[in-house]
Amino acid sequence: MTFGVYFSANDKVLPWVMAFLHSFRESNPTLALYLIPFNDQSEQIIGLRRQFNFQIFEDDSFAALEELGQRYELGITSYGKHWFRRYAAFWGPLDQFAYFDARQLILGDLSDVFAAIDRLKLDLIHFDTAINQVYEPGPHRDEMVSDRRGVGFLSGAWFARRGVFSLSDLIALGDESLRIREQMNPRNTDQAFINYCCDKREIRMAHVADVFCDVCRNSWSRQPGSIYRDCEGQYRIWDHGGLDHRKRVVLLHWAGIRLSPVMPHRRLFLSFLKKGRSLPNRMATQVIDMLLRPLLSVKSWLHRNRHANTIWHSLRSWGR
Repeated sequence: MTFGVYFSANDKVLPWVMAFLHSFRESNPTLALYLIPFNDQSEQIIGLRRQFNFQIFEDDSFAALEELGQRYELGITSYGKHWFRRYAAFWGPLDQFAYFDARQLILGDLSDVFAAIDRLKLDLIHFDTAINQVYEPGPHRDEMVSDRRGVGFLSGAWFARRGVFSLSDLIALGDESLRIREQMNPRNTDQAFINYCCDKREIRMAHVADVFCDVCRNSWSRQPGSIYRDCEGQYRIWDHGGLDHRKRVVLLHWAGIRLSPVMPHRRLFLSFLKKGRSLPNRMATQVIDMLLRPLLSVKSWLHRNRHANTIWHSLRSWGR
């Protein structure tokens, strides 16, 4: 049986990819790794395949998956259809696999998660959940909640086994789900889609924190707490009084967060992005961060403060 990981990205997110690959290979040095090119602008990333020992996975099904993704689009993004390429992993070369977006760090050995799929006879293990990111209020969401489904898992990080879905399965489920498109999240097209597929098929799945009691439930970088490395090299969360205090961090993702000096856990991210770089290069980044951080912190505070945000939008409306 073959085990490994797929990830998807293009050259536009190259800094994220560099940090992701360094973190992945630090904790999983020999695990098979495949790039699913997000689109045709992936030449720089493909050029890293020898350095980080990964292969390229391209499949004839990409066109059909992108067509399905395009049908899900409501005009909010011009690139959402490319997210659907990731679902070719269900019939790719790996018997058991993980899929990861590149905007995250992998902070632990993944072998125990693969073992749990067989041990618990699961089809899929997922990470963070938020039903509002998948289903809008309505009859379908009510049905999912009533049937104890509709967990709303993150589509950027999950483990599964090959064959859970075929291309014809996904196309049929896509046709079916489009009938209730207005009851699904308008922006997170691929996330709404894969959750609908899993909910309708009632596949056997579980949250990684339910499988491993020592793994933190939240992997989003904006969650409370700080990350540290213990004496055994394990990454853990320090959130005294919190439910995840001292639990392992398997991965950390920045979904919806831009790359900037004020991003959460910036220092940890830079430790992987700048791994192997010269001291002057690392120091230059720190100096730039020190100069920009005060201004960006004020801007971030203005966005988060209700009164300041309300005044800002009122002024913009008045100016028009």
